[in-house]
Amino acid sequence: MAEARRDAERSPQSRPPRQHGLLYNLVWGWPWALVGLLLSSLLLSLLIEYAGMTFFWPDEGASHSRAVMNTELGWLSTEFTRSLLLSTPSVTVPGWISLAYQWLFVESGMQSWLQSQQAVTAAGRSVSQFSGELSQWLAYHLHDYLLATVYVTVVTMVRVIILVLSVPLFVMVILVAVVEGLGRRDLRRYGAAYESSFVYHHAKKSIKPAIYIPCILYLSWPTAVYPNLLIWPAAMLLGMAVTVTMASFKKYL
Repeated sequence: MAEARRDAERSPQSRPPRQHGLLYNLVWGWPWALVGLLLSSLLLSLLIEYAGMTFFWPDEGASHSRAVMNTELGWLSTEFTRSLLLSTPSVTVPGWISLAYQWLFVESGMQSWLQSQQAVTAAGRSVSQFSGELSQWLAYHLHDYLLATVYVTVVTMVRVIILVLSVPLFVMVILVAVVEGLGRRDLRRYGAAYESSFVYHHAKKSIKPAIYIPCILYLSWPTAVYPNLLIWPAAMLLGMAVTVTMASFKKYL
């Protein structure tokens, strides 16, 4: 009786974790994973910018992130004139970013609060007069960091939109890689070539890192980076991973 009870207690622990279906991933799993990826990239980019303002470019302050923002907006307006997702992204997307900036930082009162506190500081009034007010202490000591937060957030939004506009490129690369991989698999099957499950499983595991590592790297890069310098190598890396995965898939189902 005791052994049966012990077996009953062990059986739930020995069961493998439940695998969720495609519908669950589409509705719940993948959207939250995408939100987590974006928030972690934004947090990482903010930490890198704060560290740079403290140790690497203290003289520039918030002007460093503002210059990156202006450069990224310029590339978005000049390089993305056509897209499969939007007819005129160079006109539509800057309007969206301007609307988001207006709603998040102007209409919320953050910009006017920063300007008012900067005016108080410029008037020569000491911070000790406002020692009881936390907002003015923050404005005096963290003014550049708060401005950098605004600029880095805008840069992240611009880069996210660039990645969304680049989705057709990744879809095309995946389709070509699948066709190429299946062709190599057929050649291996009819040629009685060697089959390696080791290559297949490691290539399959490399698909997800080939997607999210370049995305995090691009979204968190502290300086202005031309999109094609990271998007094209990321697409080629993803294509290679998919090709090797499909080519090394087992010959007989």
